[in-house]
Amino acid sequence: MNGSHQVAGFNVKVGLAQMLKGGVIMDVTNAEQAVIAEQAGAVAVMALERVPADIRRAGGIAR
Repeated sequence: MNGSHQVAGFNVKVGLAQMLKGGVIMDVTNAEQAVIAEQAGAVAVMALERVPADIRRAGGIAR
């Protein structure tokens, strides 16, 4: 990996950390996932019947 790739990778990591510094809201489908999200530092959870990733995997459209 050359120097410019290392700088770019570092900048991506810094950017992600800055986006998440206020906390993150997690999509969950059950109480067990909510507990895991809370333990991982989520500031809030959204309880959904199906998370967007599952909807897309089934061929649906999720916004």
